[in-house]
Amino acid sequence: MVSLASRIADFSQIMNAQLRLRGKAKVPLSVRLQGRVQLSGCGEVVFGEGVSLAGTVVPVELVTYTSGRIEIGNHTFINYGSSIAARALVKIGSHCHLGHYTFVMDNDQHDVIRHMELPRSDPVIIEDHVWIGSKAIILPGVRIGSRSTIGAGSVVTRDVPPRCVAAGNPARVLRHLTEFDSGPPSAHGRRSGANVAE
Repeated sequence: MVSLASRIADFSQIMNAQLRLRGKAKVPLSVRLQGRVQLSGCGEVVFGEGVSLAGTVVPVELVTYTSGRIEIGNHTFINYGSSIAARALVKIGSHCHLGHYTFVMDNDQHDVIRHMELPRSDPVIIEDHVWIGSKAIILPGVRIGSRSTIGAGSVVTRDVPPRCVAAGNPARVLRHLTEFDSGPPSAHGRRSGANVAE
């Protein structure tokens, strides 16, 4: 049975999301926001059902440029201090978990040689049921396969296949997960076998 305090907290988070995001993004009534979120730019931000944002210690930052689009799938959780920036597309699937201070971008913002020149944007796709540890950086053009786990502090510079654990700088695959390892989250909200710190 859900307590009255829990229901009030849920209602408060839903209203917070509506007040801070409505008119700036597509926000279903099931989106929850604790704390603050900073939306900037003139692109498009689309939330799926049941998305949860925790901008308590530091706001979650979502930046879209003119033609940019950020899509966040159903029941995905984004922790505080995370920053997502799109000049083209950043697409995050359903049931994903982004640890605090995760950084996702589809453009490096400047060319390696010609520093004043903006390079081409390269979409970032994070498939369903992906867990990303704290302070991970996901760089342009990366696709992270479904049910994969990215270790804390990793720098993901190239695609990560489905059902594996990747970590490091640059991130590399450490192991492939079995059907059992990458099953649904446990009662404590953590997939068995992942064992990668957030």
